[in-house]
Parts: sequence; C-alpha cells; structure tokens
Amino acid sequence: MMKTPITVLQELMVKFSESPEYECVAQSGPQHLAVFEYRCAARGHVVSATARSKKEAKQEVARLMLARLAAAGLSVPPPYAAPAAAAPLACDEPSAGAVGTGSRSYKALLKELCQEYNLPGPEYTLEGDTGPAHARRFTARCAVGAHARIASATTKKAAQQLAAQQLYQYLRENLARLTEDFVEEDALARAHERAMERYVEARADAPHRPDLGQCVADYHLGLLLHLEEEQVSLGADALEAASPDAEPETALQAVAGALGLRVEWHSLPAEGGALTLVRLAPSSPPLVFCARTRDAAAAEALTYLRLTMKFKGQK
Repeated sequence: MMKTPITVLQELMVKFSESPEYECVAQSGPQHLAVFEYRCAARGHVVSATARSKKEAKQEVARLMLARLAAAGLSVPPPYAAPAAAAPLACDEPSAGAVGTGSRSYKALLKELCQEYNLPGPEYTLEGDTGPAHARRFTARCAVGAHARIASATTKKAAQQLAAQQLYQYLRENLARLTEDFVEEDALARAHERAMERYVEARADAPHRPDLGQCVADYHLGLLLHLEEEQVSLGADALEAASPDAEPETALQAVAGALGLRVEWHSLPAEGGALTLVRLAPSSPPLVFCARTRDAAAAEALTYLRLTMKFKGQK
C-alpha cells in the first residue's frame, strides 16, 4: 500500500531532525459546503492548499510540500517528486495549485500590507504564456520594491494571485516582528469595503440607460416614470417660485436642478440660421426642445415641465 503524503513528508523531515508544521488558516463557505485551507511549513518553504475537509486539505498540502522540496533539490520518493496539480473543488473557490490562492485574495492582502507599512504598491507584469490554446499557462511577476516573485497558472488572474501569495508570505515571514499587528481578516474586510465603495461610485457615474421596456404610447410619461415623489414636489415648488419676469434659461436651470436633471445646450445648423437645442438628461425617452434662440428653447422646455408637473399632481 502506498504511503500517504503526510507519512512520506514526516519520514523525509526526520532525516533532518525536523517536523513539518501544519496549520488550518481558514474556513469558508456554508457548513454543508465548507472549504478548509491548510498551510504547511518545512525547510524554509511554505505552501497552502484547500479541500472540502481538514483531512483532505492536510494531505493535499503535504503533497504540494513534497513537490516543492523535490523542486528545491531534495530526494523525494516517487510519485510525490513530480509537480502536483491540486484537485478541483466543486465550488467557486479556486484550486490552490503549487502555492494556492485558497479562500482569500492574496493580491488584496499584499496591497493592504503595503499600504499599512508604507511600502511601494505591488506591480504585476505578464512574463509570458506557453502551451496550446486549450492548455495555456501564463507566467506573472509580482514585485514590491526590490522584492519579486514569479508564478505560473492556467489563467492570468490565478498566476498573479499565486505570485502575490508567495511575495506576501515572504514579507510576512521576514518582517514578522514588524508586522505582528497586521490582522489578515481585518485587512480583507477593509479591502472589501473599499471595493464596494468603488463599485457604488462607478454605478453613480454610469451613464443613464434607456428603458427598453417602455411603450411608445407612454413616451409622454418618460420623465414621470423615473422621478421620485420628492423630486416632483421640489420641481413644482421651483416652477411656482420662478418669477414671470425671469429669463426662461435661468428658470429652466432652477427647475431642472430641483428635478435632478442636467440642462445640455447644442446647436443644429439649419437654413436661415442655426437652431438651438436644449436637452434634459437623464430621461427616457430623451427630452429635446428646439427653437431659434436659447430663451425660446428654454421656454418650450418649461412649458413641457409645467404640463408634466400638472399631470403628475392630478394622478
């Protein structure tokens, strides 16, 4: 019967009067689909692996450590001397590979570590790609200042994660006394919060999308369909507050601002002189009014808004 990776690694380390160190560093996913991440340290090397149970994760990380030691020149008995590929998991978590990403983003951890201790930010470069189209392997380089690590994987993203993990673990091990107050879970939480903030900002800056489900018969209600009650109330108040003697363009700016709309001006060449176009955005369908002068175009827009507010109040 073939010996397990844990047994082979233990016997190999006995020759050096050492023992491999195992640690369960993370657990993710619901209880019925839990994924465990184990880390193993031996002879100055550190690798990680994930699996659906602690026992499987420990065996997998021992197998990866044997492959790492074999690559470093130690005499490892077959079949564990060959580079190992981690078994895929039936979940969304990526496989660990030779230095797995596990259940966490080491790119995020490395970035947080650099920010917290005033290190230059990590830089990633694609060093190359090899193999046929159906079995491509990408090699990525991760560098922080003068320190760098290179890793390969079947995707660019995975290769960057693996390189980031190697560099992150190297920095943590060699700067342990200086970074002992760095808490990984807190760092990941901060990274997640910042990512969500960027997502919200991106959504806020995203262009208005037309309502593809809107019927042509409802086009005249286009503005009403995406205005909140509070906006309509503010717009109606702005219309009432507008002085009859005020310039239409000034009044339009005030009412549009209350409704949360932008006033955009355009010029359209035409016979007898250019036409002035004023657009209220965002709206679906687009609201565009045309006249010979800016004041006349603004007056047309104000008339539409006044009728719209009146119709809304009657509903």
